[in-house]
Amino acid sequence: MLGTYYTMMQYNPIFRLSSLQDAMLGVLCILLIAAFLRSRRRRFAPGPTGLPFAGVALQISDDKQWLKFHEWIRRYGDVVGVTVMGQHTLILGSFKAANDLLDTQGAMYSARPDAVMAGELVGWNRGLGYARGPENPRFREFRRLFQQFIGPRACQDPHILSMQEEETHRLMLRFLDDPQNFYRHPRESTGALILRLAYGYEVDQDQGQDPDPLVRVVEIAMQGFAKASEPGAFLVDNFPVLRYVPEWLLPGGGFKAVARRMRQELDEMYDLPYAFVKGEMEAGRARTSFTSSYLEEKRMPTPADEELIKAAAASLYSGGADTTPSSMTAFILAMTLYPDIQKRAQAELDAVLSDGSSGQWTRLPTFADRAQLPYVNAIVLEVLRWNPAVPLGLAHRVTQDDVYRGYFIRKGTVVWANIWSMLHDPAVFPDPHELRPERYLDEDGSLRELERYEDPSIIGFGFGRRICPGMFFAMNSVFIGIATMLYVFDITKSKDDSGEEIVPEVDFQGFISHPVPFKCQIAPRSEEAALIRTTVGQA
Repeated sequence: MLGTYYTMMQYNPIFRLSSLQDAMLGVLCILLIAAFLRSRRRRFAPGPTGLPFAGVALQISDDKQWLKFHEWIRRYGDVVGVTVMGQHTLILGSFKAANDLLDTQGAMYSARPDAVMAGELVGWNRGLGYARGPENPRFREFRRLFQQFIGPRACQDPHILSMQEEETHRLMLRFLDDPQNFYRHPRESTGALILRLAYGYEVDQDQGQDPDPLVRVVEIAMQGFAKASEPGAFLVDNFPVLRYVPEWLLPGGGFKAVARRMRQELDEMYDLPYAFVKGEMEAGRARTSFTSSYLEEKRMPTPADEELIKAAAASLYSGGADTTPSSMTAFILAMTLYPDIQKRAQAELDAVLSDGSSGQWTRLPTFADRAQLPYVNAIVLEVLRWNPAVPLGLAHRVTQDDVYRGYFIRKGTVVWANIWSMLHDPAVFPDPHELRPERYLDEDGSLRELERYEDPSIIGFGFGRRICPGMFFAMNSVFIGIATMLYVFDITKSKDDSGEEIVPEVDFQGFISHPVPFKCQIAPRSEEAALIRTTVGQA
């Protein structure tokens, strides 16, 4: 019987086919398991799916993208994956995720996306912000220059500190003479400070209502930078092939005409201040500045050297010209809404600066007072948290495939660190929409040691090799601006025609975030605000 069965198995084609099927089925199972494991390994981070090809593009508005991203972070977690017009995009909503990827693995997460509008068509890829990547020698030279001139050690230089104090005093004089235009003054003051630092250029303080011509040049270029950098603002960033469409085919020239105008404005920002420095050096009267120091170091600069310093100096301006004013106007809004915080800070300043016997003012705040002003320092940190100047930072691009928490991140993925989400995480900052400087204080009122994940002065300036190189200079400017304004002025709510107080709306807008226009009253605390005029006259 067994022999018969063996014979049938050996010679019957039906039985041979069944055995072959078993083998094929086994191979198929192995392939399916391998495919399943591969699919798990290549699974992208969770997030909204959106429409075919368009992805989530239609869900993202032209403004306040960080709020939509925050909504997704709350729903899907601190690592969100989406596609935008076919582009894989990763959104990071926690300090840990940003630190793990952008800091710890900075070598593969420090490139910039191909910003067609801002970088290529307008020309901002000539500077630091859109420089191709850390492996680029030009990028490394930019960082070296900034570290040398505005790094942490350089920012303690008495020359730079006194320059910041002097321009802050002039800012206070602007507030004193024209308090209603408080939106305009921080931008003009910051522009004047950076022009001194970058080019040794002294802004004419007697221009009246008309801005200094060089300030105007750089302001116009910066407006173009902010607009061209907004995610989704120009279709060519999602469809790069559109860059090849002739301008005459686009209605009114379309984005091509806009880019051409912005590029001309950027060229003026590069060339005019540089020409000023060259002329001053040839005449033997150049002040020490970022540009003049570099040219003296090179002695006989090549055209490549000249292009580099033009780009570096313009990057110095673009990095701070609008971000510091963002923090100052947010501070003014905060003090309008939180008078008790303002009074406590003023009491601290009075105790440190006023004459102990008479209570009279003797001088204005300086950087030497900083260690004695913990509450003022806490306000600075809280303003940076409450309204981060650049809520999404600038985008990063992944240069090679990676896996994080089991999620596959393909080469070329664009990565946004939602700084706003990190600084409004209720697990780290309870009641995140409230202004609470005491978050940063110990029970005895001194500044406490902060962990990196809860420090706005770290989170607010970006991550990894793309962290803002001017962060120490910016922190100094915001501190001295806030301390001096608190000491000199009272900031209160405006009143309507019936005498009722007008409560400003807490709302921010723009790629570089500013409060929406609001009204307030800025008045000197006493007649001794004349100290401002005396101090400025002595500067």
